[in-house]
Amino acid sequence: DDSSRSSIMPGAHIHQNTLGDGLVPLINKLQDIFTQAGVDNVGGDLELPQIAVVGSQSSGKSSVLEALVGRDFLPRGPDICTRRPLVLQLVHTPYQHASHHNQAPMEWGEFLHRPGEIFTEFEAIREEIECETNRGIGTNKGVSDKQIRLKICSPHVLTMTLVDLPGITRVPVGDQPADIEKRIRDMILSYIKRESCLILAVSPANTDLANSDALTLSRLVDPDGKRTIGVVTKLDIMDRGTDAVAYLRGEVVPLRLGYIGVVNRCQQDIAQRRSIREARASEAEFFRHHPAYAEVIDKCGTEALGWTVSRILADHIADLLPALSDKIATRRAEAQRELVSLGEGRPEDPSRQSAMVLEKLHGYAACFTKSVVGKSDDLSTSSLEGGARIHFVLQDIFVKGLESLDPTRAMSEEDIRTAIQNAAGTKAVLLLPDDSFEVLVKQAIRKMSDPCVKCARIVHDELGRIARTLINQQNLQRYPRLAQSVEDATRDFLVEGLVPAESMINSLVECQLAHINTSHPDFVGGSQALRMAQQELKRRRGASASAGTGADDDEMSGDENNFGEDVLADVTQRNALQRKRDAKNKAKTALGRKLSGGSSVDASINKVKDKENDVQALYSHENGVVSLKEPPGRIQASEPETDEELLQVLVTRILLGSYFAISRGVLADTVPKAVMHFLVNSVQRGLQQHLIQSLYHPNLVPSLLTEHPETEAKRLAARNKYKALSAAAAAISAMPADLAAAGGGIGGRR
Repeated sequence: DDSSRSSIMPGAHIHQNTLGDGLVPLINKLQDIFTQAGVDNVGGDLELPQIAVVGSQSSGKSSVLEALVGRDFLPRGPDICTRRPLVLQLVHTPYQHASHHNQAPMEWGEFLHRPGEIFTEFEAIREEIECETNRGIGTNKGVSDKQIRLKICSPHVLTMTLVDLPGITRVPVGDQPADIEKRIRDMILSYIKRESCLILAVSPANTDLANSDALTLSRLVDPDGKRTIGVVTKLDIMDRGTDAVAYLRGEVVPLRLGYIGVVNRCQQDIAQRRSIREARASEAEFFRHHPAYAEVIDKCGTEALGWTVSRILADHIADLLPALSDKIATRRAEAQRELVSLGEGRPEDPSRQSAMVLEKLHGYAACFTKSVVGKSDDLSTSSLEGGARIHFVLQDIFVKGLESLDPTRAMSEEDIRTAIQNAAGTKAVLLLPDDSFEVLVKQAIRKMSDPCVKCARIVHDELGRIARTLINQQNLQRYPRLAQSVEDATRDFLVEGLVPAESMINSLVECQLAHINTSHPDFVGGSQALRMAQQELKRRRGASASAGTGADDDEMSGDENNFGEDVLADVTQRNALQRKRDAKNKAKTALGRKLSGGSSVDASINKVKDKENDVQALYSHENGVVSLKEPPGRIQASEPETDEELLQVLVTRILLGSYFAISRGVLADTVPKAVMHFLVNSVQRGLQQHLIQSLYHPNLVPSLLTEHPETEAKRLAARNKYKALSAAAAAISAMPADLAAAGGGIGGRR
């Protein structure tokens, strides 16, 4: 029996030196590596070459596979038998390796889900396939896409890998869903749509080949037939006078890889336990005595099918192997980078845990300092960041904003006159109103307090922004508790710097309020202010005379703009425009302006009349007796009636603008220094020490290194992927150079 069995495949004993024996086992090994690692081909773009067996239910798929193996090992029955994809790895083993003291060659099977367990009885293999199917999807005809992987080693097989897919069915039975046909078709298409997959399309000869389910599906994904091998079964039960020669020649449905015709065992042969060896002999006898198949005899029989499939698969692998090797190397490098980014996880040794926490705290503090001083390893060229943003806040926002502040702009001459009279109290106002000047300048200085404090808070927020950015850049998010603790400790540290910074800034403002230093060398001084005011007064009197002769009001405004140059330019212009508008309003009386809070105006046509009305509103004469009246609830300062009173207003405005500019310059210089000292520079001085004191405690370290469950899962998946890809790369590297060269040559010839 052994000699007759070996004669079925001439040359099988030397087949181990062929290309298929080198390349197909390599792909089998890669498949096992990826499956055991729990990764599905390590991504969609890394598809391993294989052959998918496709056909309708009862098309003879199982018989074809058993004929290739030479053994009965697949489940049989009247209903659907293949309910999960069966990845069948056939490995040719030479006689000398399998034999023992002239005993029969050893054949065995091994399931990937039961590694290390050898099945020498093929009936046991059938039972294990049925049991594993039932374990996954039950016993009531359910279908699943979860694979069963079986390796069969034998000297009677040719090395190849086949995927037996569930047969196409249309009527659901048992637990099968109503859309069972669609589900099976989708499962089949998920395999055969890949360019790396060859298609073994099994069609019975006693049906119209043009309507074959297998060929219909294959043409959806392989319309040119470049990777489809047609198998025509049941040639022996065709109607008398007919044959499948036209099918085998490719005249009905052309395929680039052609067709092979086979004769299966019938159900009676299976029931009578007719052996595969006998079935093959009967098949050979059928073709030998059927003259129609003489001209296509090389396309007939299970032996021709085995050699054809093995050769085509080996050539197909040889074509894809160079690109596959490159993809594996690329994906391995990606997996390695992913592993590095995920880190090693928490060490088990407490001392290593402590060292890791110290290292991360030191690295975070060092990067914080680099970011502030502009020494970051990854400087941005698209936008300001780190210390550059802080400099922008101090100079472009705070200093320039403070320089734009001028409280005299919001003060009209009436406001200043009111302040002068209020500051004098019950006394008459002297020529140089010192008290009103001090009151007004202090009010102006207080207006700088809020922007000064706001500057410190903005810088504080910018430092917090740097902290959050660095936590992400340093990959501290892998350890949620450590990241949150570092962020909280940094926030506390910055608050500790913000409190003295705000206190110092408030003190700087209070210092400006504590003493109005009129002896400052940059202060304009009373005598110079008086001269400037007198010059302005002369201009106004001259402008009023020009206005009486029809001169343009705009020229008057322009003359007033020259008053005081740097100090009074803007305010004088506004006051001139205000006076021009007020002069046009002739309907209001002086008392009405006092009660409504309106602005004062220059002398007009109704001035005398308004003054008489004002006097009459405050007192009256009856029979030679003065009758005094109650003052109104809201009293505004009287308009300057003399040059002396107008000089008081002008001098006060000049002094106010001059001194405010001095105080503004002092704060614009000292506030940024306070912010830098208490907030920014403190990061370099004490952040690392603060982090260590706050977080480096033996009882706290293990919890700080607790990772997020997703991170642990990602690391495990990345580690498995890297190991699988490394093993795959090693397997390809271990392939003999002469075999690789042979594969390249055959791939090129194809």
